[in-house]
Amino acid sequence: MDAVTPLISTKVQDKLLLSACHLLVSLATTVRPVFLISIPAVQKVFNRITDASAQRLVDKAQVLVCRALSNILLLPWPNLPENEQQWPVRSINHTSLISALSRDYRNLKSSAVASQRKMPLDDTKVIIHQTLSVLEDIVENISGESTKSRQICYNSLQESVQVSLALFPAFIHQSDVTDEMLSFFLTLFRGLRVQMGVPFTEQIIQTFLNMFTREQLAESILHEGSTGCRVVEKFLKILQVVVQEPGQVFKPFLPSIIALCMEQVYPIIAERPSPDVKAELFELLFRTLHHNWRYFFKSTVLASVQRGIAEEQMENEPQFSAIMQAFGQSFLQPDIHLFKQNLFYLETLNTKQKLYHKKIFRTSMLFQFVNVLLQVLVHKSHDLLQEEIAIAIYNMASVDFDGFFAAFLPEFLTSCDGVDANQKNVLGRNFKMDRDLPSFTQNVHRLVNDLRYYRLCNDSLPPGTVKL
Repeated sequence: MDAVTPLISTKVQDKLLLSACHLLVSLATTVRPVFLISIPAVQKVFNRITDASAQRLVDKAQVLVCRALSNILLLPWPNLPENEQQWPVRSINHTSLISALSRDYRNLKSSAVASQRKMPLDDTKVIIHQTLSVLEDIVENISGESTKSRQICYNSLQESVQVSLALFPAFIHQSDVTDEMLSFFLTLFRGLRVQMGVPFTEQIIQTFLNMFTREQLAESILHEGSTGCRVVEKFLKILQVVVQEPGQVFKPFLPSIIALCMEQVYPIIAERPSPDVKAELFELLFRTLHHNWRYFFKSTVLASVQRGIAEEQMENEPQFSAIMQAFGQSFLQPDIHLFKQNLFYLETLNTKQKLYHKKIFRTSMLFQFVNVLLQVLVHKSHDLLQEEIAIAIYNMASVDFDGFFAAFLPEFLTSCDGVDANQKNVLGRNFKMDRDLPSFTQNVHRLVNDLRYYRLCNDSLPPGTVKL
């Protein structure tokens, strides 16, 4: 340590400085000697980092050193029982460390609340960036540790988290700032959700839902470029964590979250590329369905015993229908990554929750989805996914094979352009009524290829040609 600590200085070249910082992190995280905190050289690093008058290290080095110092105080010492871990003293020291690191940041609260900034905006942004990059890294590195470590960490961070929530509305139109704040909150939700407690977590979610109005979302997505889109993506990621939470605590937010998705975010991005925002939105919709199935389908013991006789009771039908319609629309768009993701989500919901068998899907959506997927195969727009698409068509058709062969297939062929009645009859006759997966998908591919072939032949004939 005597050799390492002199290198942790602004006067040392970055490459050497970062190597020293990484070594300190390794000692604090992997080796974890009990006596590390009492070594004078380490105490010197503590004093340097917490001294407001000392010159700050470059960002990456500052983050690494702060991570090391935090881990020295938070990580349990190996091979020592719980009663010898000295948690009370370490907790006090960790609170002092975080307090010193966030001093300037916490002072921003009074000026933000009063709407009178005491310093230039650029200086404020620097403080926010420097502080949140350090705090976020500390949380991220403790998120997989013991409950005791996470509890001490959150106790130290509590005031800074509350300041962040108070500052958020004041910087809602500064996408670079909201991007960093939402990164911090996302890390908190993933790592310290239990420690934050239900009331404060609810307050955070409600604040975000209130701030992200349709106008604000439109501003972020349409006018702010990549940073604005990242802000919305992170907001949707936070909501993904919320909707996956087991139990009833956050269920009251479901109507607001679904409304935000379908009435505010979706209309803005539906007809725009926005691939990253779309991917996060549909993941949020999928997780909402997957983890909150009973919000839409009330299952009873009798219904599960008499499966196929008793139907599950449907609730919140308009929201469910809107979500399914959005999934259907996504299959009409050229983004192959989104197509693959959403097809996987539907198939997962069918495997886990029997989506295709639900009455609402079976009676009003099933063959619309089959039609869209068949059209995609015919138009060769997503040829890389033709096997996945054919299997999905089979899984949907197998719910009602009789309806597929007797009603859907003739209707589909009738609606096909570019082929005559005789060719349609041939296509219909050639589609065998096989009900096993390999034969059915083979029939689908034959239908698609023959339909393409007929269209190609018909298009190449000169006008007025008599078709045989």
